[in-house]
Amino acid sequence: MLIQRPRLTAYIPSLILVTLMATHTPSLAQDKAPALPTPDSVRLDKLQLMQGFPPAADKQVTAANFLSEYPKLRWAFHHMRELLPSRNIARGPGAAVPLPAGDDRRAEIDALTFTGPDGNTLSFADYLTASFADATLIMLDGKVIYQAYHEGMPEQNPHMMWSMTKSFAGLLATQLMEEGVLDGQTLVTDYVPELKGSGWEGATLQQLLNMTADIDYSEVYADADSDVIKYAFAAGMLPVPADFAGQRELYSYLPTIGADGEHGERFMYRTVHTEVLGWVLRKATGKHLAQLISERIWTKLGTEHDAYLLVDRHGAEWAGAGMNASLRDLARFGEMMRLEGRFNGEQIVSAKAVKEIREGADREAFKASGRDFQPGYSYRNQWWISHNADGAFEALGVHGQMIHVNPAVGLVVVRLSSHPVASSAFTFPTTLPAMQALADLLR
Repeated sequence: MLIQRPRLTAYIPSLILVTLMATHTPSLAQDKAPALPTPDSVRLDKLQLMQGFPPAADKQVTAANFLSEYPKLRWAFHHMRELLPSRNIARGPGAAVPLPAGDDRRAEIDALTFTGPDGNTLSFADYLTASFADATLIMLDGKVIYQAYHEGMPEQNPHMMWSMTKSFAGLLATQLMEEGVLDGQTLVTDYVPELKGSGWEGATLQQLLNMTADIDYSEVYADADSDVIKYAFAAGMLPVPADFAGQRELYSYLPTIGADGEHGERFMYRTVHTEVLGWVLRKATGKHLAQLISERIWTKLGTEHDAYLLVDRHGAEWAGAGMNASLRDLARFGEMMRLEGRFNGEQIVSAKAVKEIREGADREAFKASGRDFQPGYSYRNQWWISHNADGAFEALGVHGQMIHVNPAVGLVVVRLSSHPVASSAFTFPTTLPAMQALADLLR
């Protein structure tokens, strides 16, 4: 028996309905956002969440409440493996490769001012505070010039990356295409026969990577029958009601998604595409995504900490949203991308693979998707390509996660955040001028 709409609507946390709805409906980002707390009132070092044994009831963070009871997600975002099942991404037995230190320019950068989207003047420090930043690291020409752990975030803890995970999956797929293991023109269903008869039938791997495969998948978060809520239940992002009649794991849910229009005609950002990409990678290599990241990237970067991927109840990884990694290790990854795949004295991924990503895709198809807060952008192989004069490109995730790479300036910025509003549409209009001002200061 299907769950009735009023019952499921009442179950879904109200904060999720508002913030996630803005993720794919840019015009709602400002109008529908909840009233924000002052950043100082939700500092991690003041909240004292999960302190004591056992913690006081109002200080407990659980899988059931971390998304619905802000600011509990501030603690959760660097303790996710304590709340949900995960698979480790091993760094390997070798010593960590030091990140070279440059001149400390934190005071100078914090004082940098720029004009925000409303014509207001902001300092870079104000921007980070308003972003509810948990940690920030800036590298210039391979050296760390700015590093800060805000609000009491533990330095060694992996942080929830959300959709920055997609960029790892996309990079691996691009590299495997360079090696001939994958072919961008091969049909998705040739790699994953279980998807025959689904919305991905007839779509190529390249269309999947660029999110131009067209599927019948709704992103209306205020609708209790929306597919995105079913996806969240299948992945284990939200606790499933006992009498929920839908699929409760990713690989049984994905084949139920049907077809919509013609593949290849329009860009539409949908996380389920990357969940299918994770399935393709697993089928083509016989390895979990966590193992692929560990073997091909993490052990070769000289990382300091293990990372991990969240998984559903059957062990399928959240290829589109589930990776957690520490700040400095993500800086190593960003620097590798700036150096066209080379880091730690090794060509970790091919320069050709990185260049292919940086070429971008159809900007008109991107523009038609309604993401006005990213003017001039395109989306290729799970990366956001700015097409600006500096050739900047990014990995992005909700609640303010970002790896920004500016090859012309030699700049890498990693920001990890726990903004109350999930939507990039809410924060990115300020991020654009902030990154431009930073580039102009450092070029």
